[in-house]
Amino acid sequence: MNIQDLPQRSPGTSAGVASLAPGARVKPGRIGACAQISPIAGVGRYQPRGIPPQANAGAPSSGGHRLKTIAVAVLAAVLVLVTGCDAGGREEQVGQDEGHRGGETQESSSVPKPENGDEAPELGDDGFVASAESSGGEVGAADRIEGVRFQIFDGYERLLIDFGRDGGSAGVPRWSVESPAEGGYVRVRFPGVTSTAITGEDLVGSVLNEMYVVRDRGGGLFADVFGLHEFRYRIRGFPESGRLAVDFRGVREELDLPPTTSDKAVVVQPREAEEVSSPLTVEGYSRVPGSLTNVSLIDRDGDVIASTAVRAEGDAGTWRPYAATLEFSGHEGLATLRVGGMSPRVGPRGVTFEGAQTEVFLE
Repeated sequence: MNIQDLPQRSPGTSAGVASLAPGARVKPGRIGACAQISPIAGVGRYQPRGIPPQANAGAPSSGGHRLKTIAVAVLAAVLVLVTGCDAGGREEQVGQDEGHRGGETQESSSVPKPENGDEAPELGDDGFVASAESSGGEVGAADRIEGVRFQIFDGYERLLIDFGRDGGSAGVPRWSVESPAEGGYVRVRFPGVTSTAITGEDLVGSVLNEMYVVRDRGGGLFADVFGLHEFRYRIRGFPESGRLAVDFRGVREELDLPPTTSDKAVVVQPREAEEVSSPLTVEGYSRVPGSLTNVSLIDRDGDVIASTAVRAEGDAGTWRPYAATLEFSGHEGLATLRVGGMSPRVGPRGVTFEGAQTEVFLE
């Protein structure tokens, strides 16, 4: 009997071959998913029905040629699939990286660096620093703060400041940033900005707490941004849209001596629970009724140790800086520092105090 005269059936398509057959769709995926290709069943073991294996051994046939052709085609398809998945996975990963970076910086931005030959601060790979003085922006690019927005990203929080300018579109005005060695807040100065639509903002985040816009003694305005605990920060400018972003990343460190804030007065010096001696310098800003800010030091019995009234600088209704000096003698231990003014509203016990108070230790 001639083998070619026997009825033969085309080889059945295995599960592995079916995924490579014409018209079949291969689900795209990463390299790891593409690499998990099932073994191709039946290749090298195909036998036409009705022919004993030994009858066909060693003799070439049209079925054998078809098997070789199928095997070569399958091998070539597998190589193409693996190579394509490898390239596709790399392209997908690169696209995600670019998209992540683009999402953070939708416009041109840069980490600020000191100018005029000053030594650059030591920056991390992501630009966050613990404390550094730097500056940037363009003179005359804006003269007004229009508003602020608070945003939360993965791993950090952002305060976005919007600027405006009379008679044209705004850019990012000249700015400088500083942070005290004790930590707790960042101060951004805007010497060319003369007005603001806001005076402060309560920030509901895990790092940031409050922001205040204050009239600067040297001209212009400054913004203080307070944190709930220690943090690292960086600044990025968006000149095309007239915005400045101040990013904050929290660290697992508590503030040893936090500043004191309230709705009517802020005390940046001295800090809470700080040991102080005479003469005591008290600095901050307030917006109490009238032009005078009262600064008093009170002992544990409620008696006044020292007191003075200072005139806050700036327009009424805005946050205005103050500085006072208190002298005392013969007192040690815990005392209360009170800064503010008397409210025009009369309460059950008469005129009430409005402001901030903190505890200090007298030496």
